[in-house]
Amino acid sequence: MNIPVNARIELILKHFNLNQKQLAKQAGLPENTLSNAKKGKNIPNIEFFNSIYKALPTINPHWLYMGNGDMLADEATIANHPMREEGELLKKIDNMAREIDYLKEQIRDKEEIINLLKSNRVI
Repeated sequence: MNIPVNARIELILKHFNLNQKQLAKQAGLPENTLSNAKKGKNIPNIEFFNSIYKALPTINPHWLYMGNGDMLADEATIANHPMREEGELLKKIDNMAREIDYLKEQIRDKEEIINLLKSNRVI
């Protein structure tokens, strides 16, 4: 069974307990674009579907893009979701930034010790 785009959007809103504005914000879509797709006024482009897929990693991409199969993805699909890797990279970047800040603080402390030693040096 091929579910039309507007029906898929309705199902997404109902399943995730979101209103149209919330889904648009979460997916980074203009609200009027989502509204027009929901009303069946236009056929969304691939970026539209990509935005929803990235925002809702438990959705089955085949169902989202084509309207076939189950709405929710299996564990393997969720584990391979593109945002999972991106999220892990963002965590690593955040950890590295904290480590850099810590090391900068250590350098400032060492420089302060060096300056104190220099100022106390007998010439």
